[in-house]
Formats: sequence, C-alpha cells, structure tokens
Amino acid sequence: RIARDLHDLVIQRLYASGMKLQGTMPMIDRPAAEERVSSVVDDLDVTINDIRQAIFALQARGKAAPALRDKVMDVIEEMAEPMGMTASLRLTGQLDHQIPGNIGEDMLHALREALSNAARHGKATSAEVNIGAGNELSLLVRDNGSGITDTSRRSGLANLAQRAEHWAGTLTVGPGDNGGTELHWRVPLPGRASAGAAGR
Repeated sequence: RIARDLHDLVIQRLYASGMKLQGTMPMIDRPAAEERVSSVVDDLDVTINDIRQAIFALQARGKAAPALRDKVMDVIEEMAEPMGMTASLRLTGQLDHQIPGNIGEDMLHALREALSNAARHGKATSAEVNIGAGNELSLLVRDNGSGITDTSRRSGLANLAQRAEHWAGTLTVGPGDNGGTELHWRVPLPGRASAGAAGR
C-alpha cells in the first residue's frame, strides 16, 4: 500500500507541481528568476526519480528481484504513456547477465531522466530507446522534441554525468541527426573489455 500511495499520490502531485512551475516560466521576465524556477523543476524531476527507486525497493521485498530487462520495460510503460509520449525499445546483448545491480540501477535512472526531459522540456511525442550490453552498457535515447538548451544548467543531467563518471563512463547530450535530442549514457562493464581482448 505504501508503494501504491507513493506512486498514485505523491509522485502525481510532484509531477503536477513541476508542470505548473514550468507553465509559469514564459511569464517571467527576469532571467535570474527563470533560472531559479527551472532549477526547482529539475530538482523535482530528481526527487520523483528517487521516489520511483524507493517504490521499486518496496515492491521487491519478499519477492525475487525482477530482471533488468523487465525493469526497463516497466520504466517505459510507467513514464511514456502518462506523459503523452510513445516509446519504442530495442535491446541487444545479454542485458540480464553479469551486469552489476548498481550499474543497472544507474542506467534506469538515466532512462527515466531522458524520457522526462524529452516530454517536459523538449515537448516530444515519441522517443526511441536503444540499450545494449557488450563490453559496455549503453543507453541511447532519441526523441522528436524541440531539443534541450543550456544542458549544463540542468541538475538532472549533471547527476547522470556523475553517475556515469563513477563507473568510468560518459554522458553526451546534443541535437539528433533528424532534430530533437539525443542522449547517450554509457559505462564499461567490469571484466567484459578484458575478456573481449583476451579472445582476440
């Protein structure tokens, strides 16, 4: 029940508050004030993602931990439709084998942030999600939105970059080849690169 209330009540109220704040930004004529409101919206996004992770932890108690592949599909189903966006998914490689749990959770956090940014900031109506596991775990999200500007000021993206750097990985965000935004989060997988080199 706690997990359900967090999802149905707390997250929805935070999401509505973020949308209201974002709707007031065109009425703000002071750049400093607009930047502060934008920062609050980004902080709300991070808080929502943190609550979602807590919900997953509560739901997992007493149950077998769901596979990473299932978690990915749950995140897309949970976020895309409520935001009025369709999302396609392509998975390659052994996503459910030998991927440390913490790396997988950080990738899921990046996926949530990418979809949230696409819908809220880019006004996207569709997104392509590509996740691959080989020598590295790679998340690539492309959307058809208006694009994201001033990415360095978004605390959510800064958090994703820090999570990638913690695993010696990288985050790149920029315009897509056909418009919209392209977010690429990638980290090396322990033992995969050395194993691949040994096999050559």
